[in-house]
Amino acid sequence: MKRVLVTRPTAQATAMIELMAGSGFEVLHQPCLAIAPVVASSADGLQSKRLAMDLYTFDHVIVISTNAAHHWFDLIQDYWPQWPVGVQWWAMGHSTQAQLQAYGVDAKRPKLGDTSEDLLIDLMPHVESYHKVLIVRGVGGRETLAQTLRDVGVTVEYAQCYRRQIPVINAQTLLQLERFSPQVVVLQSGDTLANFDRLLGGEHWCDPQQTLLLLPSQRVAQQARELGYQQLLVSEGASNQAMCDTLLQRVRALNAM
Repeated sequence: MKRVLVTRPTAQATAMIELMAGSGFEVLHQPCLAIAPVVASSADGLQSKRLAMDLYTFDHVIVISTNAAHHWFDLIQDYWPQWPVGVQWWAMGHSTQAQLQAYGVDAKRPKLGDTSEDLLIDLMPHVESYHKVLIVRGVGGRETLAQTLRDVGVTVEYAQCYRRQIPVINAQTLLQLERFSPQVVVLQSGDTLANFDRLLGGEHWCDPQQTLLLLPSQRVAQQARELGYQQLLVSEGASNQAMCDTLLQRVRALNAM
């Protein structure tokens, strides 16, 4: 179990590739998700600008991912040379928290994991029904956070600052993947899994009964089962370190048998 396929978007892949390679794995990178900023003049782009100017009116701001942080902070820094007082920032996971810190924002993150459910455990004790919450994310996605907050009377708005797209894989890349014949595929989101299945699920080397999928949560694992995959390894979180540690533990367990 040495050949690992990393599927993160190109801009976020380097850290995972280096981590896996440094842990002794052979690594090939093929993005199964592409990230594109929303058009500034589009409805989502204009909404993001409005919310950026109204940032001081929110009690909590939740940044869903490093992509959300990157694309939205490029915009809001033009409006806020100093961040407004009284806004509590939240980050979905360690990597997003670190990126917010780089922008000078002190954000809390879930103590138990990287899912919406984990974040809600820490967030809800700090929320009152009259609060306003801004969720910074890509276009579309899960509604768990917003629905839970709205159920207790909170006003929720979205700043949707990027779009997820499916990459194009050419014949040369397919040949390279076949030659590499990955034994493990690292999939760090449900969207990435769906695109992987659509792009590569029918390839000769991708046997749903043999190829091990390394996944970030039980929710994504259930999605994989519904697509017919049987060899699943679920990490305790979606971070690069958590995913790599989970795979290392599996390899050590196999070697000890």
